[in-house]
Amino acid sequence: MSVSGRVALRGIPASHGVAVGPVVMLDRSRGPVPRHTIEPAQVSAEIERLRAAIEASRQEIEAVRDSLAESAHSDYGLILEAHLLMHRDELLVDAACRRIQRGKINAEWALRRTVDELKLPLEQAGSGYFRERAADVEHVGQHIQRHLTGEGSVLPPVDAPSILIATDLSPADAARLLRSEIRGLVTATGGATGHTALLARALEIPAVVGVRGVLAAVDAGEPAIVDGLSGEVVLRPDPAEVGRAASRAARHMAFVRGLRERHDSPDVTADGVPFEGWANIELPAEAALVAHDEAPGIGLYRTEFLYLGREQAPSEDEQTRIYSDVVSVMAPGAVVFRTFDLGGDKLPAHAAPCANPALGLRAIRLSLADPDFFREQVRAILRAGAAGSAKLMFPLVSTLSELRQARALVERCASELEAEGVAFSRLPVGLMIEVPSAALMAQTLAAEVDFFSVGTNDLVQYTLAVDRGDARLAPLASSLDPAVLRLLDMTARAAEGASIGLSMCGDMASDPIALPLVLGLGYRRLSVPLSSRPLVREVARRVRLEQARELATEALGVATAEEVRALLVAGFGAQLGELWREEGLEM
Repeated sequence: MSVSGRVALRGIPASHGVAVGPVVMLDRSRGPVPRHTIEPAQVSAEIERLRAAIEASRQEIEAVRDSLAESAHSDYGLILEAHLLMHRDELLVDAACRRIQRGKINAEWALRRTVDELKLPLEQAGSGYFRERAADVEHVGQHIQRHLTGEGSVLPPVDAPSILIATDLSPADAARLLRSEIRGLVTATGGATGHTALLARALEIPAVVGVRGVLAAVDAGEPAIVDGLSGEVVLRPDPAEVGRAASRAARHMAFVRGLRERHDSPDVTADGVPFEGWANIELPAEAALVAHDEAPGIGLYRTEFLYLGREQAPSEDEQTRIYSDVVSVMAPGAVVFRTFDLGGDKLPAHAAPCANPALGLRAIRLSLADPDFFREQVRAILRAGAAGSAKLMFPLVSTLSELRQARALVERCASELEAEGVAFSRLPVGLMIEVPSAALMAQTLAAEVDFFSVGTNDLVQYTLAVDRGDARLAPLASSLDPAVLRLLDMTARAAEGASIGLSMCGDMASDPIALPLVLGLGYRRLSVPLSSRPLVREVARRVRLEQARELATEALGVATAEEVRALLVAGFGAQLGELWREEGLEM
């Protein structure tokens, strides 16, 4: 039973928009798992019972995927493929069967222990993203458990516009429910990069995730407001607040509709200078969403997500297949493959944590320390290049020596493939500017690569000595800090002088307030999360580049991030204020 009266809760904005309606609840909190031992003669039957539940779970998810294939959202059915793969993964299926056989325990208990073991390295990685990947393993485990216990996947009826409040949603549940009469979504767990959030954004349903205590604070049928812009969820609002929220929801829908109507407008600034809005992805299935959105390319494919949570790295052939599929889906657009950025908060399953992970053996350092591991990935990316247009990019390069070692390995891999008669392509090679030393040496580095891509998240962290994951330090971690801006300017000038490609793929590229400054500093290719592309393109279209250059020159001469922000608000408030306000940004 919920408490009475109005309650406002905060969570993570996962899909923009505002929604109002009565609550429908789906509480799938993990209950007790039956645990008992079995006789040796029962082992075979118990293993067969587990395999039957896995097969029933697989068939149910496949049916959801196939139903999506017949709808306007067919591309989103690819998101379910990762869960289907887990139904065939020996680390889950065979390991649970072995537990039944060796431990003489029931299937439910064996499955629970196996799922918990698989989740552990992901949860210990520390990153929010990998906690969400652990949630994927949990979703699959719970889906199979429901078939083991005979519960199935009964979902609440949704026959009128409603707000869905759930512990979390598996991709299968999300695909079924979010295509019904759901107008807004709230989950007690999860994060902005999870499958549920991805589907909500794809289907344009306002969503707030990670709202602790929400299930205990509300009852089904009560009114609620979901603000996917601010991350606020209001339970039992008064009628006047409901009216204001409904007006805001209609206004935001009109705003988004207006952006969508300009989808085919040319990507040029207000004074006619071309720019490019590319996309960042983390999962292979997202490539279809990028292609569906007609983005010109994928500016950052984070390949490390193929590796995490696994006992062994994916083989060269497996990587080649996955990368080739992404390249084929995006053709003729290009895909920029960032080599494994492992280490730090993204630990592979076998790796030991380091005392200072941000400064430890991570990214290109980790790859160079294990040449066989690095070689397999580079060969796979070169082979995938034969399927279309691809580029290869090294993360966290800090010295010219690192770059030369990595490039030498690429050349060796190309020579091997050529000698073996294996189809491949010699790809453009670039690096990420993420540490101050790389920006300071940008002119030297530019002479030996085909392009730069600036990762502002790490660049801010390393320049200002601020842990970007510590919310207490958020006010210090500003991409508008003059120290950061001077490194960005240095990088852009070096790229221009060497006539190489230049892009920005960090959060600064999708910040609607910072964007005029980004353009003014010389960045014309902006690689951002897919959900940010419409707004980024609209902001850039309203900016006069001549004015942006003047402001960038002035910003490089001021002393604080606050002064830079004030310059941006004063200089571009007239052109961009409407967009900023609709995104809930304070000016």
